[in-house]
Amino acid sequence: MAEQRSKNNKKSEKEKREVNPWKWAFLIVIGLFIGLLIWLFVQLQPVKVGEENKEPFETAEDDLVFEVSTTKEDVTRLTNKYLNQELDGEFEGFSFDLEDSAELSGEIEVFGFPIEFSLFMTPYVLENGNLQLRGESLNIGSLNLPISFAMAQISRQVDFPEWIAIDSEDQFIIVNLNEFSLDNGTQFSLERINLQENDIRLNIHLPLDAVR
Repeated sequence: MAEQRSKNNKKSEKEKREVNPWKWAFLIVIGLFIGLLIWLFVQLQPVKVGEENKEPFETAEDDLVFEVSTTKEDVTRLTNKYLNQELDGEFEGFSFDLEDSAELSGEIEVFGFPIEFSLFMTPYVLENGNLQLRGESLNIGSLNLPISFAMAQISRQVDFPEWIAIDSEDQFIIVNLNEFSLDNGTQFSLERINLQENDIRLNIHLPLDAVR
């Protein structure tokens, strides 16, 4: 009887030591699923980069101010040149285009994979001459994702200049032109944008020292 009991105890201990692969596989899957949910929760949180500068545009008394009319094609060309050459490669692979709307295209990582996207925005001129780009639609592969998600990913993956503000929750980008200037101090403010009529007007604020 004692010998039988000893055998049973040894058998029970052996069973305890045996690893059930299905049990561990199930626990791993559950862990991965929980991790994915946490990652999604973090990624879907709204992102706010920078602040809209609502201060009126200040022009020095001796600045020369010129109003210039330009076209969508010219703005597209100049914007892409600036993005590619002046911002230390941060915007490499991105492109900006003005047609019926403002389109920002490029590649971002979604779920760890690079995916091409096109974000379509409507431009508005603000009272102080700054530019607001409000998100209207999004193409991002075959995925059906909200505009706010794409804006959040872009702002996380790209180091924007300080004069650009992004609010993914309200789905807009602000270009604070009153904080931007060229090396010689030249600044710009917008007067009008009408993409349908291909009519874009802006003021060039040129410091007198820049022409001396």
